[in-house]
Amino acid sequence: MNSRKPRKMTSSTANTAKQTVRLAGLAVVSLAVAACGATGPATYQPLQLNQQEQSRVAEQPSYAQAQYQKLFAEGKRNEVLNRMEIGTAAFYRGDLDLARENFDAALAVIETVYADNQAALQARSLWHEEGRKDFKGEPYERAMAYYYRGLIYLADGEYDNARASFISGLLQDAFAEEEQNRADFAVLLLLAGWSAQKMGSSGLAAEAYAELQQLRPDIAIPDANDNVLVLAETGFAPRKLADGMGHYELVFRPGKNFTEKQVTLTMAGQTQQLAPIESVYWQATSRGGRPVDAIIEGKASFANTTADIGADLAKLGVAARVWSPAVGGSSGQVGNTLALIGVASMALSTNVKPRADTRYWASLPDAIHVSTFSGSPTDISDWQATYADLDGQPVSLPSGVFRHYQDQRGNHLIWHSSRAR
Repeated sequence: MNSRKPRKMTSSTANTAKQTVRLAGLAVVSLAVAACGATGPATYQPLQLNQQEQSRVAEQPSYAQAQYQKLFAEGKRNEVLNRMEIGTAAFYRGDLDLARENFDAALAVIETVYADNQAALQARSLWHEEGRKDFKGEPYERAMAYYYRGLIYLADGEYDNARASFISGLLQDAFAEEEQNRADFAVLLLLAGWSAQKMGSSGLAAEAYAELQQLRPDIAIPDANDNVLVLAETGFAPRKLADGMGHYELVFRPGKNFTEKQVTLTMAGQTQQLAPIESVYWQATSRGGRPVDAIIEGKASFANTTADIGADLAKLGVAARVWSPAVGGSSGQVGNTLALIGVASMALSTNVKPRADTRYWASLPDAIHVSTFSGSPTDISDWQATYADLDGQPVSLPSGVFRHYQDQRGNHLIWHSSRAR
């Protein structure tokens, strides 16, 4: 046993110890503040455009020049997002060539990481934090990229490629956070069936429609003689915000500054209310038809509710309530607006701490509505759309744009948007 007496601490030694403790405390606080400040992707200085890129910008139509400037200035990290935005703007204006070019470019990048093959699986396993700074989108965003590309194929009369694109969108919907979920993107199921029907493949069409009926029994299946497909998009895109301690959680909120939830078309003196088939917001906040509380380190934590949204809507008898979205069950139902849903940023590697990435595809709609019928709509210049809110009250909003495409086999795609895209 050591019999030496403890040495008396001098004033100088005591002060040094106090300073050490104080500095250690400040270091801890500083680290905590720094951690809280690391909220999402880092900011970057815009890249300088070279002469070739400047010429490329100048070649674009006036509506796309600012977007192309942004595309080149932000580089690879935002290429997919900017391509999506340019593609949507071009599609809205009926510029299918530019839309085709940009969606193809976006999907080519997406498929290097998000595809059901060994090469993509290996790419995901090697994806570290630096690579994750490159925007690839959430599952609903990737699915919507295939939706628009499929519509372009339909406009071109390429039914087989259209069907393949819609099926790829369903795979993106089912394939999320390294888990396989039930695909519940109803509009993609309908479009896959429609494309197969136009290919002359009744078996594939019946298969898609059967799955659609199981998911959404309230949606009418197209008749074999229908040759006109009408799609209407309303509202604005779901938004992403950072939340939680350290802002590591990504939360989704509905788009804002719009109230239209129902669409009625007046065409050739007749009126028809379109069926609301898809809520993009619901797709953003669910996995496999189940509402999500959080996705933390690649694992989805689901809300304690049942999720048979199609059957619930059928019971309600109010198709527009899909935009609530409503989910019935023993745990009660989500109200007319989903409560804020916290979703942590996806972590594909257990070695990477998830950070909230709030970049989002802002020109997406809130909802998609559909109708099919048999006819020969040669002139849609007099078509008008009127809108109503969730309760059926009229919404004062001018009729949006219509785009009409007829292929060589006499099939028609008519696309409408209540808002500028």
